Amino acid sequence: MASISSPSSYATIISSSTTTTVGSSASHETTPLSASSSSSPGDIPHFPDGSGTPVLVEVEMMNAAVSVDAISQEAVIIKELRAPSGGKHIPTTITGCSKHTDLGYFVPKNVLVGYVMLVTVIIVMIALVTGFAVRSSCGLSTTASSVELAALANTSFTTSPSALQTRPRDIRLSPDIGPVHYRLEMRPLLSPEFRFTGEVDIVFICKSPVRTLVLHAKNLALNESMTAFSAEDGTAAPVLLNWSEDPLRMFWKFHFKTDLKTGVKYNVSLKFSGKLNDDLRGFYRSKYEREGTTSWLATTQFQPTDARRAFPCFDEPGFKATFDITIVRPANMISISNMEVIRQDPRADGLVADVFNRTLPMSTYLLAFVVCDFASKEKVADNGVKVRVWTRPDAVNQSSFALDVAAQMLTHFENYFGIPFPLSKLDMIAVPDFIAGAMENWGAVIYREAMMLYDPDISPATSKQLIAIVVAHEVAHQWFGNLVTPKWWDTLWLNEGFASFLEYHGIDFAFPSWQLFQQFVVESVHDTFEPDALTTSHPIQLPVYHPDEIGEIFDRISYGKGCSLIRMMRHFLGEETLRKGLKNYLIAFSYSNAEQDDLWRHLTEAGRLDGKHIDVKMVMDSWTLQMGYPVVTVTQDYSSKVVKMYQQHFFLDPNATVPSDDPAQGFSWHVPVTIVTAADRSYDKPKQMWLNKENKTVNELLSPQNEWILVNVRQTGYYRVNYDERNWKLLITQLNTDRMKIDIINRAQIINDALTLARAGYLDYAIAFSATEYLVGEQDYLPWVSCLKALDFVDAMMQSSEHYGLLKSYILRQLRPIYIILGWGDSSTDAHLQHVLKFFKLPAITDMTIVWKTLNKFTHAGWLIPNKIKYLPT
Repeated sequence: MASISSPSSYATIISSSTTTTVGSSASHETTPLSASSSSSPGDIPHFPDGSGTPVLVEVEMMNAAVSVDAISQEAVIIKELRAPSGGKHIPTTITGCSKHTDLGYFVPKNVLVGYVMLVTVIIVMIALVTGFAVRSSCGLSTTASSVELAALANTSFTTSPSALQTRPRDIRLSPDIGPVHYRLEMRPLLSPEFRFTGEVDIVFICKSPVRTLVLHAKNLALNESMTAFSAEDGTAAPVLLNWSEDPLRMFWKFHFKTDLKTGVKYNVSLKFSGKLNDDLRGFYRSKYEREGTTSWLATTQFQPTDARRAFPCFDEPGFKATFDITIVRPANMISISNMEVIRQDPRADGLVADVFNRTLPMSTYLLAFVVCDFASKEKVADNGVKVRVWTRPDAVNQSSFALDVAAQMLTHFENYFGIPFPLSKLDMIAVPDFIAGAMENWGAVIYREAMMLYDPDISPATSKQLIAIVVAHEVAHQWFGNLVTPKWWDTLWLNEGFASFLEYHGIDFAFPSWQLFQQFVVESVHDTFEPDALTTSHPIQLPVYHPDEIGEIFDRISYGKGCSLIRMMRHFLGEETLRKGLKNYLIAFSYSNAEQDDLWRHLTEAGRLDGKHIDVKMVMDSWTLQMGYPVVTVTQDYSSKVVKMYQQHFFLDPNATVPSDDPAQGFSWHVPVTIVTAADRSYDKPKQMWLNKENKTVNELLSPQNEWILVNVRQTGYYRVNYDERNWKLLITQLNTDRMKIDIINRAQIINDALTLARAGYLDYAIAFSATEYLVGEQDYLPWVSCLKALDFVDAMMQSSEHYGLLKSYILRQLRPIYIILGWGDSSTDAHLQHVLKFFKLPAITDMTIVWKTLNKFTHAGWLIPNKIKYLPT
């Protein structure tokens, strides 16, 4: 999310002394406009110290049409949050209510929010005063202690340990004991009991002598009388003395009279029960309405640490074992798990026990079981694997698209990795209530309904694309995450970063016209840049201990930055080298666990065999073990043709500093730099060099003189680029004269970098807005969506300004031509990205122009697209 500065740092409009004329290759000087119509051009506001730095200049529009010439030559429509880098802040007044034409008074959103907060505070104060009066009338002292209150209630008083203690960090199981095999039977009891019973036999082995067996369990009740312990080889086992529970660490501890022996397999048998909760974690219940009645189902979500809510186990990814699963269900329902059903045994009370085939060695978080009354469709993929989709009966026809994509992805990733999919089937289940978008359980992927169901008659193109991406993501996990699993959650990004990268790879293969790798830049790189430019960011590889900490790193950094770094690595290593390294890594650690250094080693070796001597660990550690990313500043000496580059840690707040207790101060990175010039536009094979971590500045001789250079070709590197003012103007002139000479991804990059650098105080907003002027003739999706997303911040900050109309008018003028070209109606001949752009542009314009304000109510409820209202499911 964007960081909002204090009101004292707001300014309304900034004008610059330099702008670029649209369509002209030459730039010219203009005189800054005065702060008011009565001021002379020289009356520029100064800082209190008299430094003469212009900060607040109000610009009046000469006409409501807001021509592009007027924007570029006379008015710079912006809202600056901070003084330029190195400057000082001055307090400004935010207008509470500004008069707008004859329509009435414009009331800013922040004012309305202020009124609501004021009323809320008043109500709370009244409630507190009332409570105090009642308390006094009952004879209770306002300083009564907790003990006195407990005595009055005639109850004992205890303080919850969790309220007094911080999260414990010693929650890891000992590596001295590990599971080999589980025999697990589960019986869910749906309405009205909503509970489950289960029994498990865990075969485990000791690596060194121990006297205590520790398992994970949470919110489970143990049937102590049914607990048994034995040695698998038939020898006498140590006597089980007792057991204890540690709720804070979610442990069950079983204490023995003598040591468990090294190398001997033991078996512990436990019977337990639990609540079929509605927390969307562990083994939980869900429901849907069918023909006026409620249908219940039981399903699971175990990632990252919630298998322990369903059965006692070694609930860490490093403890892989095989599973024999049995699910007891009503005869009128079905059950689904990771493997195929091998037999069905009748049980008492009209129940059926589904016995599933033994799993491959896997982590507990990848286990899944569902009991429901769903219907299914299936097909056989080209590699012979049976693919099935399961949904509520009235939605099964909406699952065809996801079914087709899954079958394609299975074949694609099998060919890409050169490793066969190891299971005989892949089930995909759409459940009504699910905490995540989807979960990659091995052979039994569970989805939120909106991530799997697609109706071509009512679903928008964005929904179709989202479903395809999510399905590809989960299928990619069957190799990267399931076959090879991280040893611990501190390398979560290996799971999610690679799956997020491979989802684009798979869909680009299946639907090349969607141009997914172009969209990658705005959907992953730009989307992650913002949170990663805050002081609250974190490295993608970081230590985690408590389950709550583990859950917190399932964030945009792990997913978006992870896949962006892999894309960067793909370009400096090469596609084939990356693929070879991944294949060797997956083969080496199949059915086992790995760490990121294991991957770096295999990629370095693959590069060496291909004649690329790159120390992948050295390069990637600089990106994975520290937070943030650099901005590379490029300056030219136009007489000597020397280009200088240096890097610095980029923050959205120019006054931000790394916290003093952060050990990684003095951030720098090994930056893969790629360059094209106006004279040499070799986008497929650009000039390459390294801006090394140890040497932050590089001097490079280039041939062009008085021509633009462009760094970070197709934005393959995870960094921003700033230029000297002259090069910015040369790039802007090129955009205005012939935009096609700059690659479409770099057009999106230039706009996003310029607006964000201006926001952070690195660049004058006049230059940043000049970079958007050419969009009046832009017809491609990528630059437009990049611009509109970057303008969200400017839009939000200007809404309380009386000059907000200038911004709205400018955006409307820029958008009008693309509206005319695309039209309002859907056409079967439209390209996929045209559908997506139509879908995206209307919410943008309704939020930013008064012309479409009557449609705002639709954008609050969902997404509006031409001709019919369609909602993006959530």
